[in-house]
Amino acid sequence: MASLPKRSRKFGVGKEIGGAIYVHRDYQDVLPYAVSRAKLQIPADFKYAIVKYMMATQTSSFIDSPDFDFADEPIVGDLFIVKNDGTIKKRKQLQDPYIYHHKWLFVADNYRGFDVEVSKLRSLAWLALENVDKTRIGRKSYWERQVVSRLLHA
Repeated sequence: MASLPKRSRKFGVGKEIGGAIYVHRDYQDVLPYAVSRAKLQIPADFKYAIVKYMMATQTSSFIDSPDFDFADEPIVGDLFIVKNDGTIKKRKQLQDPYIYHHKWLFVADNYRGFDVEVSKLRSLAWLALENVDKTRIGRKSYWERQVVSRLLHA
């Protein structure tokens, strides 16, 4: 049986991968001060759901994920990247967007936006599938074609 990944030990919440920590905006206060400083650089009206913090470079990204509370694997929408030196770059949502897996890692168990336990079960279901190419599951089209279709028939 597959086992679930663990939330960040350093921050108590969040998904750590590739030297970055991802948290829902409700938990951004657990991140270093560099994130609060970077947030001042983005437009005040920019709606974001996710904060990504690259620990080695102190780069903060503020990421719109409009379906975060509703989709099993929410999309990566428009985002702002703020480097430690204050430079800012805006990126638009890709035509074939990236998606987030294990969204329950981004929040605490008492998060009210979605059922965290159901999200954990979703993770267990797809982790139990054989022959999932984890190098390609980050794109919505591949995920839906190669993984979701198999989950529906499992």
